[in-house]
Amino acid sequence: MNKIEIYSKDWCPFCSKAKSLLQSKQLDYAEIDITTDLAREQEMIERSGRRTVPQILIDGESIGGYDDLANINATGELDQRLGLAPAADLDKVYDVVVVGAGPAGLSAAIYARRKNLSTLLISADIGGQLGTTYEVANYPGIRMITGPDLVAQFNEHVDEYQIEKLIGEKVIDLSLEGRIKIVHTASGREIRGKTVIVASGAQKRKLNIPGEKALAGRGVVYCSTCDGPLFRDMSVAIVGAGNSGLEAAIEMAGVASRVYLVAAGDLVGDAILQDKVNADARIEVLTHHRPAAIHGDDRVSGLTLENSDSGGSRQLEVDGVFIEIGLSPNPDFALELLEANHRGEIEVDGKGHTGTLGIFAAGDVTDDQSKQIVIAAGSGASAALGAFEYLVSQV
Repeated sequence: MNKIEIYSKDWCPFCSKAKSLLQSKQLDYAEIDITTDLAREQEMIERSGRRTVPQILIDGESIGGYDDLANINATGELDQRLGLAPAADLDKVYDVVVVGAGPAGLSAAIYARRKNLSTLLISADIGGQLGTTYEVANYPGIRMITGPDLVAQFNEHVDEYQIEKLIGEKVIDLSLEGRIKIVHTASGREIRGKTVIVASGAQKRKLNIPGEKALAGRGVVYCSTCDGPLFRDMSVAIVGAGNSGLEAAIEMAGVASRVYLVAAGDLVGDAILQDKVNADARIEVLTHHRPAAIHGDDRVSGLTLENSDSGGSRQLEVDGVFIEIGLSPNPDFALELLEANHRGEIEVDGKGHTGTLGIFAAGDVTDDQSKQIVIAAGSGASAALGAFEYLVSQV
């Protein structure tokens, strides 16, 4: 039997996502909690060569972090390595195939099953953005809860309806075969449905500059809450002009030895956060500077900036680059069939109808401007009801 180990911290949302992925595949693993254990933390760094959590090892071999685990799972490499069989009936034509398992997708799956529709939920992970949100305030009936805890409640609700799930799969294409919709995955699987609800959400934006991909997990960070403490007494750059960037800079000012806040233009976050940043002598604000390249061999050692006003450049000596530049929608696999606006968001009506019969969309992947958890969940329910109405109207 394969031995799976995961180094984690108890408040790390990406650790929760990694564990949820493994649990969804009914895989046993040994969790090594390094929240307050500096010796174990150093052990993780030595075994994996990385300063981000989680870190996953299979039979002693470092797989990497959550994104790496999700990638080898999506391509089918993880199943092959562990000798796992597909979790869904690939010969079945489902009434509804839901792509995405954030609030919109989970809600859509619940409402589809409530209408007694055969339903498959397919997603790279459970929770989407919600799984990486530290605190959620004022979700109806719940004044305050962590994102991972709310995801767990959503998922438990889904499980009560015994909804089939295919978790860890990356959807790469959507095609039509008459009235049947075919969902294609990176692992080569084809899932058939009479209707599809696209609820694939949004993802962290990347800089797409030299060094970013090669040094991901080795000083390039996308979650300051997860990985900030691993950069204690080090020098870091936070890239981002909005609330996420400002909050990360304030958080890291109490951890790092030096914090640079880099913004391509002016700061645009809440005034109260801007005041806190500008009042903190530990934070150097560099507005009108664009990141050009991240440097380092096996770990980050520097960041090159270009001054958009003068055209000059500046080299920062940093141990970490924290990227907090917002979100972009995930509709790419469906754009050959569906219309999107200039932001790449799928255009829908009030019931989640797209321009293609039998294909619906919900949540942050759509052109609804109100990107809120409760609104995403409601739009998922509306899309499922729209799918039901479509199915009963077919002859």
